[in-house]
Amino acid sequence: MKTFIYITCFLMTFTVLPANAAIDNLSQALNESGRLRMLSQRLAKAYLLKAMDIQPDVVNKQLLDSAQKFEQNLIDLKEFSASINHSDTLRVAIDVIDLQWQAYYKVLSQTQNSAPPDTILTLSDRTLLACESLVVQLEKITQRQSAQWVNLSGRQRMLSQRIAKLYSAISLSGHKDLYDDSLQQSVHEFDIALQALIKSPDNTHFVKHKLKKVATQWNFSKQGFKSLKKGNSTPLVIFMTTESILNQMNDITALYEEIDNQKKRMATI
Repeated sequence: MKTFIYITCFLMTFTVLPANAAIDNLSQALNESGRLRMLSQRLAKAYLLKAMDIQPDVVNKQLLDSAQKFEQNLIDLKEFSASINHSDTLRVAIDVIDLQWQAYYKVLSQTQNSAPPDTILTLSDRTLLACESLVVQLEKITQRQSAQWVNLSGRQRMLSQRIAKLYSAISLSGHKDLYDDSLQQSVHEFDIALQALIKSPDNTHFVKHKLKKVATQWNFSKQGFKSLKKGNSTPLVIFMTTESILNQMNDITALYEEIDNQKKRMATI
């Protein structure tokens, strides 16, 4: 069983970070800026799990890969923003992300996991807020209703990792009272957004199928949150289920990106 869990977690690390590709349209920029939100939370989650010695090889790879992807996305977004209108506004937003990222990465790259959970959570949240500002600006620039689904589904990726991060913080520190309100708020936001996505008029049959799988996985994950209320912490189980949800939401966000691009092409005909 332990071998199965290890293999499952290890394989998951290869499916959430796509190969680098130059950003050449607003839908892709919206997707990739949204990925920065997710990575800000994923890095903190991996840092905390590593401190608990939970799947250390797997989460260490997540740390390294996520940091590399974060930096590459920043580079790609800078290049893309310079090529379109509103470049000055976007550049300022990206510079703010870069500033927060440097402070965050300095702590993450310490050889020993010595930073307390509060420090990691604070830095990850500051980076998240900076990334959120960029996503909102890009969605406004698109001026298409279909772009909201790219943003919203991308935000679900972030929430999957934020939930795992906060759950891990509770498991590591034992201070449920410090993080439970934020955890419950994130769970609530995921619930609301999932229902909104399920009702989207732009859903294809395949998107509906993928969302149904997410709903099933999500209902299973919520059982772990209920156990936490009873004092039973299962960070490895939450790690695995939120990874699975992340993979599904990553695919769905890519599908919404393509739908948004199709809407744009149809509008120009």
